[in-house]
Amino acid sequence: MSVTRSSAPGSARRRGRLPLVLVALAVVPVALLVPGAARAAGVEVTPGAGAVTASTSDANVPANAVDGSLGTRWSGKGDGAWLQFDLGSAVTVSQVKLAVYQGTTRQNVFELQYWDGSRWVTAYDGKSSGSTTGLETFALPAVQTSKIRYLGHGYLGEDEVAGDWNSLTEVEIWSGTGSGGGGGEVPADVLDLSDWKVTLPIGDEEDPTEIFQPELDGYSHDPFFTVTEAGDAVRFRAPVNGVTTGGSGYPRSELREMTSGGEDEIAWSSTSGTHTMTVREAFTHLPEDKPHLVGAQIHGGDDDVTALRLEGSELWITEGDTTHHHLVTDDYALGTVVELTYVVSGGAIEVYVNGELETTLDHSDSTNYFKTGAYTQANCGNSSPCDDDNYGEVEIHALDVTHDENE
Repeated sequence: MSVTRSSAPGSARRRGRLPLVLVALAVVPVALLVPGAARAAGVEVTPGAGAVTASTSDANVPANAVDGSLGTRWSGKGDGAWLQFDLGSAVTVSQVKLAVYQGTTRQNVFELQYWDGSRWVTAYDGKSSGSTTGLETFALPAVQTSKIRYLGHGYLGEDEVAGDWNSLTEVEIWSGTGSGGGGGEVPADVLDLSDWKVTLPIGDEEDPTEIFQPELDGYSHDPFFTVTEAGDAVRFRAPVNGVTTGGSGYPRSELREMTSGGEDEIAWSSTSGTHTMTVREAFTHLPEDKPHLVGAQIHGGDDDVTALRLEGSELWITEGDTTHHHLVTDDYALGTVVELTYVVSGGAIEVYVNGELETTLDHSDSTNYFKTGAYTQANCGNSSPCDDDNYGEVEIHALDVTHDENE
């Protein structure tokens, strides 16, 4: 499996935190995606070394960014230093993948721009994750262009200290829809569901419907688990009157992580290896009376470990039974796309939202797994009306997971 990670886009150059409200108005970037996901549609259109130029560089020249090696790099100093890729002719570009030099200690601050025939247009404005030296993927709104440009604004180092250098070890440019690029007809066209099962709020009492691979690969169920009208996200809906699992009084339309190929339920240790999930999602509807909804979580054994939970306009990170462990924002607007990243390693869980580390939780357990979707925290006992029109809903634009057991 692969990982997705990215920061939220916006319109202004910045070195600080990206406001959540900007995400709702912007394109939907994906991130840290290792090439090879089962449904990562598209064709790589990265040009050769002769078509890559830069406004400035030191001994680390522009051609190094497309030589296929993470051991070389392009480096240009100064706010506004750019690296440009001439694609030769107009193609549909949907993703730009970047590998950041010293990417585990630096967050590059940058814009991704495309040439519209007369001017440069910014399609992404944000930061890298600061947690990997591998390729991170940033999705563009399927633009038609003949040129792509990386416009650098330096980097943020440890303790938010700003640096003037713009350094990339590798860049890839991809054409086609890709993850979140639109055109999907069933959820597996949008998200790589190879290693997941879905639980839906339908079926018999305390025995909700579960769909496994390989059936999941071509499955949808309107309105509980389906592709949005734009074909670029998967809609998860759980009404307050939905069927619940035996261990919960709340309904869910939710993915549960499985082993490779989706055959068995996975369980991994928080003290061995590194386990990462990144999900880009928007909360789009809340139940009445008790407007509470969980969009993603880490579960361990018989209880949840931490979750991303929306209560009205307050977006919280939970810790165990402490629902109000850490407040991300008290001004969340429905439809705003946020990016959540869990990085679990060495008995600790780092929780990032839009590329910013929000909190770190201590956790030692060997029965963990990731979940994401719409887990409505309301039912007919505390939310009225008791019908299908009273529901919690989440739309997921990108989802990827990685397990590195070699650390």
